[in-house]
Amino acid sequence: MDKTALILLLLAVVVLVVGLWSIFSETLWVVASFLETLLYPTISTPE
Repeated sequence: MDKTALILLLLAVVVLVVGLWSIFSETLWVVASFLETLLYPTISTPE
């Protein structure tokens, strides 16, 4: 295995680990909730 392939493999593993960590941690869901609230604010219905 040459040097370039090893660097690319390590980079892919790092990206995979960071992606899984962000999915299973709260950060991704907090950002998604913020964007959802920003895009679709609560609709006030008249009583």
